[in-house]
Amino acid sequence: MSVSVAVETITAREDPKATLADDVGPTLDALAKQTVAPDEVLVVVDVHVDEKAVDDIRRRYPHVKIVTSTSNYFAAKNAGAAAASGDNVALLDSDCVPAADWLELLLARLDPGVDAVAGRTRYTGRGLFARTLSVPDFAFVLEQESGTSTGMNINNVVFRRDVLLRHPFDARIRRNGGCYFLFNQLRAAGSRMLYEPRAATQHGLASVLSLLRKHFDRGYDGVTVYRLDDAGVLRGSRWFRRFGALALVAITARRVVVDWIRLARHRRQIGIAAAALPYYCAVVIVTRSLELAGGFTAVASPRRYTPCET
Repeated sequence: MSVSVAVETITAREDPKATLADDVGPTLDALAKQTVAPDEVLVVVDVHVDEKAVDDIRRRYPHVKIVTSTSNYFAAKNAGAAAASGDNVALLDSDCVPAADWLELLLARLDPGVDAVAGRTRYTGRGLFARTLSVPDFAFVLEQESGTSTGMNINNVVFRRDVLLRHPFDARIRRNGGCYFLFNQLRAAGSRMLYEPRAATQHGLASVLSLLRKHFDRGYDGVTVYRLDDAGVLRGSRWFRRFGALALVAITARRVVVDWIRLARHRRQIGIAAAALPYYCAVVIVTRSLELAGGFTAVASPRRYTPCET
């Protein structure tokens, strides 16, 4: 079965360290070393990337296919899937470095009847900061007893291309929540998604402030998701539409409890020691509280809140 790998460049441009070609280089270099080589690699650039940067990528990586999109993270994912020629499409962020057997392990689980396979993402490094925020940011994507996944990180997932074309990401969402939204839309449509914990990627580590801001933005964009969820595939959408900002408190409290239960039940799969459970329970309270603050801000500032244009 053929597979295309689509790499967006918005993430690299959010935290630039050098030229765009330099910043996406570790991702593209890792794809060249895969034990199962992709049939094609697509690099998605948005309209704000200048031609010089695009030419630099073409010169250094002549095998990649350049795709253009609007300057929206989810639109970039959709553009990659639309331009792909493979039967399957693997999605990577431009600050993620996959292990050498990443693609092989994902594809091995893509059996008949399986629509997508999610892999394991963690922040780069073994420092306390990286290990701490890897848990609330990525580690609640878990394998259930049936083998199905509890969610997906779209910096590390492979889809059957026809599934993603029928169910694209909602590009009206600014930056966060689109993967959670699509996962639940697919589940409501009867799709089957598995989790392969051995298919690992190392995610680039930004500053403390940037990563904490991510959780605020998750809450802010979560209000966008609730307002767009006309089919009611998310339980929180019904609560929010009925009770408004008050519902955000109940939603946050429920999420904290669910996170605590997952930490206790799946700590070995997550990769934390029993003695560390109180610490990570406290981390969950902090990150979920930031999301609650972001949600309140979105409700209190309706002029600031606007879904992105497609």
